[in-house]
Amino acid sequence: MSDQTPDSPRLRPSDLPAVSRLAAGNALRSRLKNTAGLNGIAGAAASFLYDFFDADDASISLLKGDWFRTLVSVGADAPGEVTHPNGDTYPVSEYPTVTRLLRSGSGYVSSVGNDGGVRESQRFLAEYRMTTCMGAPIGYQGDVVGEVFVSRVRGRSHYTGRDLAALLDLARQIGYRVGPAVKAQDERDPAWWPSEASAAEPDAEPEPLA
Repeated sequence: MSDQTPDSPRLRPSDLPAVSRLAAGNALRSRLKNTAGLNGIAGAAASFLYDFFDADDASISLLKGDWFRTLVSVGADAPGEVTHPNGDTYPVSEYPTVTRLLRSGSGYVSSVGNDGGVRESQRFLAEYRMTTCMGAPIGYQGDVVGEVFVSRVRGRSHYTGRDLAALLDLARQIGYRVGPAVKAQDERDPAWWPSEASAAEPDAEPEPLA
């Protein structure tokens, strides 16, 4: 957290006063200011979230139609962890409650033994070998175009609703940069997403990341 806030790095986001969260948002905007290209922006944003939320994994994914696409993940894989590789596409049907919450403009926070209203969270916490996670929507011009996600490995302290509030605020800041980059990518290559029909084909190969 060294360049994100003036607070001690031992403090969790939920401990930070509003002024420090504002400072974090300013630091995020400063880090993204001269970053170009969708992957570069996503990588810088994920690294910031990884540091700020003292996470073991942070990722930026896109959401369009029936598909998610993982742009970038930051953090070391745990032994036996199941991950979505960078560039991988996967159907929203794998995470129906998450998708509904994101598209409603809400986020979510879940921990082992407490799903936080996200029915599939206990499954993905087990797959990712995590104890706690949270996600927030990336919005642009009234549409939800992606998700920011952070998590911690088993044995670490759980994220709280106050942590989620900070993530939601930072996700809004990320949307100002990710949104235009997504639009530009879609205009350059309209076919970089799988077809809607292929969402029902579990064996379909994901499209390569453009």
